Amino acid sequence: MRTFLTGIVLLVSAAGLLVRAAPAASPLDDAMRAFWDADSPGDAVKRVPKIVAASPVFDEVLSRLKAGRSYAAERSGRVDLPSSVGGNRLDNVAEVPADYTPARRWPLRVMLHGGVGRPAPSAGGEPPRALANRTPAGPEIVLHPRSWAEAEWWKHEQVENVLALVDRLKRKYNVDEARVSLTGISDGGTGTYFFAMRAATLWAACLPLNGHPSVLANPDAGADGQLFAYNMANCPLYIVNGGRDRLYPAASVAPLIEMLEKGGVPLVWQVHPEAGHDVSWWPVERPRYEAFLASHARAADPATVSWETERTDRYNRFRWLVIDKLGARAGDAALADVNELPATPVRAVPLYDRDRPSGRVDATRTGNSFEAKTRGVQAFTLLLSPDVIDFDKPVQVTVNGRRAFAGTVKRDLATLLTWAARDNDRTMLYGTELHVTVP
Repeated sequence: MRTFLTGIVLLVSAAGLLVRAAPAASPLDDAMRAFWDADSPGDAVKRVPKIVAASPVFDEVLSRLKAGRSYAAERSGRVDLPSSVGGNRLDNVAEVPADYTPARRWPLRVMLHGGVGRPAPSAGGEPPRALANRTPAGPEIVLHPRSWAEAEWWKHEQVENVLALVDRLKRKYNVDEARVSLTGISDGGTGTYFFAMRAATLWAACLPLNGHPSVLANPDAGADGQLFAYNMANCPLYIVNGGRDRLYPAASVAPLIEMLEKGGVPLVWQVHPEAGHDVSWWPVERPRYEAFLASHARAADPATVSWETERTDRYNRFRWLVIDKLGARAGDAALADVNELPATPVRAVPLYDRDRPSGRVDATRTGNSFEAKTRGVQAFTLLLSPDVIDFDKPVQVTVNGRRAFAGTVKRDLATLLTWAARDNDRTMLYGTELHVTVP
């Protein structure tokens, strides 16, 4: 009997040890869980102070951000993502592969449709479903945003809509941030050019199909703000046009391709001489298109960036560069504009008219040293990533040949978390902001 009772005591004691072996969640665990559960970047930013209040070690939070949230199993097939732009209901749709599993990261293709001049559905009416995918995808998630007249791809509200849809998908599905591409057909191809010039940070590659950049030069199109073709150098371009396209024949696109290539914008241009305004070329293009995507993963911290903008409230950032204040400086560099079409033997003509002064920064990073050339910029911010910057060594910034900063920088937990909240990106993480005044 004694042996039996002793065994019971040991079992109970062991059970108690097992119960005690599962520690309660720490304040940091709870705060990080709430951070990952946020349903938008703005909501995530509001949850940053709770993490900071837990006083965690910087490197521990960095490690958790790189690991990312825990993804649960989600439905595959058609996923409806309704939204609203300007009071218009948009029936956005995502296609998730049948074999989707959260155990690995999946490429995401954002597909912009054509025909954006169609009127929005009447109030109370059933909106038509998103257009069918005319270029079938491989093993990737495909997002089909919706666009209407007054909510075209080149309007600010639509840009916010597309970026918010990508963010929503990234919160539910294990999206590979290095392989998020943007493509589109007809007006969708034109919209792809617009994003490449105005909001390029997300994209690994931009693939305009049967589109035309000059559409955006028409004032009637109502493109948001001014356009700068050289910004497209940040998003590798794969362009397809048909020779018999009744809307945008390849011959009319050729001068723009010549302008971009002459200006140093990397691109691949495929012309199908007998194709019209259709995708009859897709069986031929698909392996080349997919090979291009496979060879162009996004660099979260590229060694060289260039960005131009005429405003600082939006469209003023590319990855680790943010333009904060515009205005000429005496030491401005002569950065060539890429905006002249070789239209006649006598003179070139501008592609995009501009009525406001702009600013541009070209920056190159080598180790902890930055070399920047600026035109029309008085201040900018460098976002410094622990993946490429040694925070234990001095950082040096030279602007237009003059020393603008030299010294050490400190890791800042709030900065790390705030940018992580805004970007919702495991690969693009910044340990501090370095604010630079142009000499």
